[in-house]
Amino acid sequence: MAVVNKIGKVMKRNHALVSFDQGRITHAIRRAADSIGGFEQDYLKGINDRIFAAGAGDEGIAEFLSDLVVVVLNGDPHHLVANFPPTVEEIQDVVLHVLRSTGFTRAADAYTAFRWGHHWVRQGAITQEQFVRNGYPPAQMDPLLEWNREHGCD
Repeated sequence: MAVVNKIGKVMKRNHALVSFDQGRITHAIRRAADSIGGFEQDYLKGINDRIFAAGAGDEGIAEFLSDLVVVVLNGDPHHLVANFPPTVEEIQDVVLHVLRSTGFTRAADAYTAFRWGHHWVRQGAITQEQFVRNGYPPAQMDPLLEWNREHGCD
C-alpha cells in the first residue's frame, strides 16, 4: 500500500533532527520477526490471516506494517508541525502499537526486548557483550529449542 509520508524529521535522543526514513522502521520490524523465526510464528486465524493471505512474505509484511506506522504518525497533527517532529521513542511506541494491534505479539515482544536491551546498553547498565538481541540468550535457548523439536513440543 503506497502511503504518503507527511513526517519530514525525527528527533533523536540527543535532540538532533534527522530525516525521517521509513526503511529504518521496516528493517527494525523485520529484525524482530526474524529473531522469532518469521512472522508466521504470530499467525492468528481471524486476526491477521488477511495480511498473510496477501502472500507478500516477511519482507512484504514488514513493509505493510511500517506503512501502518506512517499512517498512525501522520494521523497525529502535532507531528505535522515542523517544530514538533516525532521522537525516536514515540515512533517505537507506535511500532509496538501496530505490531500488537495486528496480532504480531511475539514480534512485538522481541522488539520490546531489543529496545530495552539497547536502552540498558546506552545507560551503561550492561555491556554490548551482555546485550542479547531478542531477550533469549542463544547459548541457553538453542539446546532447549532442539529438545522441543526432537520431542514434538514446538
